[in-house]
Amino acid sequence: MACLGILLARAPLSLAGLLVAGTFSGLLLLRWPTLGLYLLALTIPFGSLRQIRLGPANVGLSEAIVLAIMGAWLLHLLAYRRVGDALRRGKSPLTWALLAYLGCMALSLLSASQLSAAAKELAKWLALLFLYLFVRAELPRRQMPWLAAALLLGGALQSLLGIYQFLYRVGPAGFMLFGRYMRAYGSFMQPNPFAGYLGLLLPLSYAFVLVPPPFLKGYWRTLGRGAAAIAGLLMLTAILMSWSRGALVGLVGGGMLVLLALGRRYMVAIAAILLIAALLLPSVLSLLPAGTLLRATDVVGYVGRDLSLIEITDDNFGVIQRVAHWQAAWQMFTQRPWLGVGVGQFAIVYPEVALPRWQEPLGHAHNAYLHALAEGGLIGLAGYMGVAIAALWSTWRAATTRRGTRRALALGALGMLGHLLAHGMFDLLFVHSLYLLVGICLGMALSAETWTAEPLDLASGSAS
Repeated sequence: MACLGILLARAPLSLAGLLVAGTFSGLLLLRWPTLGLYLLALTIPFGSLRQIRLGPANVGLSEAIVLAIMGAWLLHLLAYRRVGDALRRGKSPLTWALLAYLGCMALSLLSASQLSAAAKELAKWLALLFLYLFVRAELPRRQMPWLAAALLLGGALQSLLGIYQFLYRVGPAGFMLFGRYMRAYGSFMQPNPFAGYLGLLLPLSYAFVLVPPPFLKGYWRTLGRGAAAIAGLLMLTAILMSWSRGALVGLVGGGMLVLLALGRRYMVAIAAILLIAALLLPSVLSLLPAGTLLRATDVVGYVGRDLSLIEITDDNFGVIQRVAHWQAAWQMFTQRPWLGVGVGQFAIVYPEVALPRWQEPLGHAHNAYLHALAEGGLIGLAGYMGVAIAALWSTWRAATTRRGTRRALALGALGMLGHLLAHGMFDLLFVHSLYLLVGICLGMALSAETWTAEPLDLASGSAS
């Protein structure tokens, strides 16, 4: 203690404050590890603003919080001899699918040339698995609506930042739209991951509008629905302002899955919406800026063509760059069809297969399926699809059999998966800290799948 006092007395004020805050936060986490989830919900969209270099990886606040939660949970499990109980609660089809995919990625290490990059990618999926297991096993049901509210608050704040950038033209010149606006990119520095983050969260907002928590009555239910609707409207607006084609496709994919899971009584509403949309379509199209529809479909025209013969312009640069990475990913697969080039190796191998004029790697294939195929081969793609199928099956079952808050959480996770899989045709969303969001949402949606009692209070060891 004396050494700590001397260190605090001689350290700069900012460092001393950071040490005190860190110590206090650490004690709170040791007492209530689930508190870290609320802080994590707010730092996921803003975690990339401050990072430190740790080996081959950039570690931000979100990753630090995950490590702290992991350490606190492990200490509790050992102290209260609850390791076996945690393993029992963690059993699920999705758990086995995630472990199988980690095994596929580990197998692809036989082809990897840079193990540090492979370790970084493996750490992402381990963090996703940990958060899924932790939320599934330890977060009390009564806290889940509040954690969902914290996630939506983070999405709303990020949306407001993007809307400000769009309206006040804050950003690089390359993001300009129509000479009047700026593509929204938030704190993600790029429009596509920004829109991807909001697209993953948006289904959670309209799920709580459609299925509000049953413990909210009267005025409070209206207030809760209104808050979720406002957050959803902000996120939808910011997604449109990002001008991301992948996010537009993801919105359709996520929305359709949620509507299908809601059941027959919504089919009439869906038919009515489609009829009204068909009647209003000509008028709406006349109001849209030129090229809006082309934005969502122009990629198809370049697939399979010789990109070296196409003249590059400001309008087609982004599209051709994306298709060039698709072709490079396919070349990696054809060279090593079973195990791929190795997990985390896409950017390293890319210069060997890159097309002329597209020598600089962007870090991934701009397509989740081609990326899995390039880095893991057929075995890796099979593992990735196994995770997707297990997640879809589990969340669909939960969304169609549960009621109340648990159904809203399952619908939100189902819509998130629909967006993830549809947007994945144009981008890889396991960047920044988005994989942490996926782990949290899946953990909440599937928390009561294999057990009925409330989780134990980690501090006392008694039932909550």
